[in-house]
Amino acid sequence: MDALPERVGLVGDIAALTNGYMPMGEAMALAPKFAHDPHREVVTKTLAIVGTLDEHLVPEAFMPKYRRYISDLFQVRAEQLGWKDRPGEDDDSRLLRPAIVGVVAIRAEDPAFIDQAKKLAWAWLDDRKGVDTDMLQDVMITAARHGDRALFDRIHDQAKKETDELVRGTLLAALGAFRDPAILKAAYAIVLTDEFQPRESINVFFATSSFADTRELAYDFVKQNWDALVAKLPTDFGAYLPYAAVGFCDAQHRADAEAFFKDRVTKVVGAPRILAQVLESISLCAANKEANEPSVVEFLTKY
Repeated sequence: MDALPERVGLVGDIAALTNGYMPMGEAMALAPKFAHDPHREVVTKTLAIVGTLDEHLVPEAFMPKYRRYISDLFQVRAEQLGWKDRPGEDDDSRLLRPAIVGVVAIRAEDPAFIDQAKKLAWAWLDDRKGVDTDMLQDVMITAARHGDRALFDRIHDQAKKETDELVRGTLLAALGAFRDPAILKAAYAIVLTDEFQPRESINVFFATSSFADTRELAYDFVKQNWDALVAKLPTDFGAYLPYAAVGFCDAQHRADAEAFFKDRVTKVVGAPRILAQVLESISLCAANKEANEPSVVEFLTKY
């Protein structure tokens, strides 16, 4: 099978089959056949299948094996691409870089990539140079996930001075990507101040909620500060607060989110519809987890 459209179509078929027809563990076994493909389209579709399984389908005890699996599939290509654009490289390399380097740094937690990201982050904060615009988010998120209070304070200072709205949003998201609960407490406090526009500062806790190991902290923050957040945020943004629960994947959190939000959202325009979407997402995720986690565990047990 040499034709690119056929290979892209086959990977797409595998992705579709994992929705109830093929155990995810079998798809993981097939992924190495496509992860090293020279074409960006094939690699990105493969990433879409196996690159974020740690969100819900990989139990904590199997996380080291999953990270090794991701490294085995994508580390070599990530090393070839590196963090920075190179003179004369093609568009495919430039477009693939954020996806593949990001997954090796953030999902596989490759020590070398983490170290490089932290150095690049500090260097960029010093002179705003050395990091391409399309890689800034991955650099900052990777550095923050493994950063300390000194890095947090430096990113915070830069965000306050930043005039570019997109860059400022990236920096605010990085503030919410730290793992230390004490640092995240300081990050959440920023959301309730007037340092930034409220529609920008909510990037802080939405960033936290995008990671399984800190999601609960973001969710608790929204519940504990619901009234203050609704009063502070523009109506169209306040409606999105139920999204703090969208990353959960179990019946207990679904029930908790429904119980907490169901009466409160009636007072916020657009929020009831968003809550319904969130609850449906949790239900679908829980069903997918029940169907696919056993095969993922079986595959990783033998890996």
